[in-house]
Amino acid sequence: MSTLDAGRRHPILDQETGTLYRRGRREVVLCYPNSYAVAGSSLGFQVAYRKLNARPSLSCQRAVLWATEADRHSDGRPLSLEHGMPLTDFDAILVSMAYELDLVHLFELLDRAGLDVFADKRPADAPPVILGGPITQSNALPLAPFVDVVVMGEADAALDTLASWLDTGVDRAELLRLAADEPGFWVPSLHGDAVPDVLSVQGSAHIPARGVWFSSAAEFRDMALLETSRGCPRYCRFCVVRAPASPMRSPELERVTALLDEPLYAAAPRVGFVGAAVSDWPPIKEAIAAAIDRGKGIGVSSLRADRLDEEFVDLLRAGGYRTLTVASDAPSQRMRGKMMKGLRERHFVAAAEHARRVGMTGLKMYVIVGLPEETDADLDELIDLGQRLSQRVRTAITISPLVPKLHTPLVDAPFAPVAVHRATLERIRRALARRVDVRFDSPRWAWIEYRLSQGGAATGKAAWQAWRDGGSHAAWKRAFAALDRADPGEERGASRAARQHDLWPVAGAR
Repeated sequence: MSTLDAGRRHPILDQETGTLYRRGRREVVLCYPNSYAVAGSSLGFQVAYRKLNARPSLSCQRAVLWATEADRHSDGRPLSLEHGMPLTDFDAILVSMAYELDLVHLFELLDRAGLDVFADKRPADAPPVILGGPITQSNALPLAPFVDVVVMGEADAALDTLASWLDTGVDRAELLRLAADEPGFWVPSLHGDAVPDVLSVQGSAHIPARGVWFSSAAEFRDMALLETSRGCPRYCRFCVVRAPASPMRSPELERVTALLDEPLYAAAPRVGFVGAAVSDWPPIKEAIAAAIDRGKGIGVSSLRADRLDEEFVDLLRAGGYRTLTVASDAPSQRMRGKMMKGLRERHFVAAAEHARRVGMTGLKMYVIVGLPEETDADLDELIDLGQRLSQRVRTAITISPLVPKLHTPLVDAPFAPVAVHRATLERIRRALARRVDVRFDSPRWAWIEYRLSQGGAATGKAAWQAWRDGGSHAAWKRAFAALDRADPGEERGASRAARQHDLWPVAGAR
């Protein structure tokens, strides 16, 4: 947002329903270091907004790095969406971060706000920078140089504690002392690399989380978000949100459907059912039917192919689905078995046939490649499956390189060289030419994500150097090369932090 808009709400809020225009004795700003479209589709961001505004004397506004394309190409300071306030005018700056590569967006946000990117260089009276979000369930260590406090894991209950501190007006130093003694709060300047265990909501007291706003400018257009379950009952080897570390917790159907009659959901054209394993929630079909009965379009954040029976797909079609999206997450049955994915080829074929039967325009499938022990035979099996799916319905396959994460059994898996990933893409594209729309996430940027997901505080500083040098891939390579020369054990040191978790011995592990 340009500085010319200071003191005014952002016009993008004209497309939003549910905005909270509040002022209070204490004022904080909740930031999402990415676009408004992405922020508006984050249920966790909305939950924090609701909770921080629940206290009568505390108000929370929002800020994003860019709300519109015009904002994206502006060098103006970021201002709050609701009242056009600079970030430095708030008592605290809270950040919700989901993705490793958004670290550079955090740098941009702080820098444009007029704050030093490094926490230890900010003056004592600067507002504290407090970060939480999905990134904390993987690897928070690269954040250490830049933030004052990190709320680890599922922050539902911790937000009440944090809000009480902010409401009393504690200064930055006192806030750090309080947080250092509270479970689930990491204060890098006091704790160092001793990151506490992540917070996990027990039972279903905080479930279902519900949205606050919906917007025609959000990624999920005009969709009010509603949680159905938390965690996952599956043991997929590559996933951070997996059993037993993040077990599935579910509310009763009635608690979910009752919310459909609240004003936000009554006003929304569409309802999005959110969770890591929505189609594993036993009453999901009943919840979808309840939304459709109220005249709503629906969205479901995760669909397992083996859950898609005739009734389920009919409901999806009635709720407005035009394309069916599923995840194979491995190129072959052998590799799906090693990843403990629990899906078979027949499930994807059946999904394609269901999509054709109800008149959907296509099937999308997500696949991870570069897995330990993967061979050309596994890729050939993916090619064969893609050909047979395309005979039933228009098919698109999105291929992503494996990015091994901390706190998963694949933490020690190597990242396949970028040249190998490019050869894999070309092999699949040639074989499926004119039959399947093959898309591929950039292996170069996946490598950067891998380095961030495995690194420590020095990796965070290398990311800052890459950002300062322009943020090109070449700048990242230079920054990581300098890091490797100066501290060759940095990446391995961060990996050792995951040793408390069960690890899967993989071929080719370093």
